[in-house]
Amino acid sequence: MGMKKIISGLVLISSCLSGVYAQDNRAKTIDSVLAVYNKQGMFNGAVLVTQYGRPLFAKGYGYRDVAKKIANDTNTVFQIGSITKTYTATMVLMLQEQGKLNVKDKLAKYMPDYPDGEKITIENLLTHTSGIYNYTEDTTFANKGLFTTKSRKEMLAVFKDKLTGIEPGTTFNYSNSNYILLGYIIEDITGKPYYTALREMMLQPLGMHNTGSNFAGLKNKYKATGYFSIDDNNGIKAPLVDSSVSYAAGCIYTTVGDLMKWADAVQRAKLLRKESWIAATTEYKQHYGYGWMIGESLSKKSIGHNGGVHGFVSNMFMTPDDAHTVILLSNVMDNDLAPIRRNITAIVNNKPFELPEFRNEIKLPAALLKDYAGKYELAPNFYIDITLEGDKLFAQATGQTKLRMYAERKDFFFLKLVDAQFSFARDAAGKVEKLNLRQGGRILPGIKK
Repeated sequence: MGMKKIISGLVLISSCLSGVYAQDNRAKTIDSVLAVYNKQGMFNGAVLVTQYGRPLFAKGYGYRDVAKKIANDTNTVFQIGSITKTYTATMVLMLQEQGKLNVKDKLAKYMPDYPDGEKITIENLLTHTSGIYNYTEDTTFANKGLFTTKSRKEMLAVFKDKLTGIEPGTTFNYSNSNYILLGYIIEDITGKPYYTALREMMLQPLGMHNTGSNFAGLKNKYKATGYFSIDDNNGIKAPLVDSSVSYAAGCIYTTVGDLMKWADAVQRAKLLRKESWIAATTEYKQHYGYGWMIGESLSKKSIGHNGGVHGFVSNMFMTPDDAHTVILLSNVMDNDLAPIRRNITAIVNNKPFELPEFRNEIKLPAALLKDYAGKYELAPNFYIDITLEGDKLFAQATGQTKLRMYAERKDFFFLKLVDAQFSFARDAAGKVEKLNLRQGGRILPGIKK
């Protein structure tokens, strides 16, 4: 796979994940960077960085349980959402190597009555080119159906007959439904529940003892509470998605240490023959292979996946050419992990990196905060509503989540959950008449209506 030679023998993870390697300045730099993200409310979770099969850095930040003030550490158990797809795809390829299926098989072979089943292949499911409707886009189901146990029949009823009009094999269209179907096929071939097949085929052989699928039923003192957001040490809890709903598309929970074992297995080509790993990690369409996202990091090929499920986000990518892996798990749904991973990758490779600017909050009197409340037009039919609730100011863009604003100085505010700032301009009489939204290197003016 083009990797440099990896040090033989996997280091005992339990003894290595308590902190950083003091002799490597990169670890200290990573820690300082993550401390900034945590201070700014942009990262709450655990991180593990490896190179050549050894931990380079591992640590937890923020809280596993905000109300009880229990800190995250490397033992914290998180849901990982769509990283689950990498496991499901691997199980499919293991069954192919056993001669029990072929990725060129038609879906109709396993589900004779599925619409367009004679056109859709297992490969189309793996690569999100089936054209099948994505069940998580059903807003009614998303609002009411995610949190209770569903049978196979009930799940199929959500998406089976909702045709998209996309011809199978022609277009990349990310759909969680593809991996729900793959999970059912795995069950039918093995004669075992998906969770049992996962444990027997992957988790036990790789020694992943802190990984499972029924997070709601997990009894573990290291289990994280998932939050939509955390603000001023107050967390808005997220409801748990039932594992029968997230299922083979996103039901797995794990720790950074167990994900290290998974990443090591991938880089050492375990569980599958070399040719199967090459097929899995080769781009099919739109930077996606068989359950793997394929991209480029510092001009080197990277493979991995990200994930999100109510209360949790995850990001795991590895670069085979220099055998390094970055694993980021968060129990706050609005944390954006991609820029953090890019910074860590730059540090591992001794390249320049960028940090969100550190900003200090000051308190402004409520009488002054009233000046900013109002509706600001940034574009036709696109507004930012700024509201005052008690002594706190909030901004909500059209169709987006309401976010709290923090004052850095008079007429200048910043967000913690997003790297964005607001500056306000006043007229000759001292009344606020417009704002400038600064985000992503752009400045968008808005007129107060």
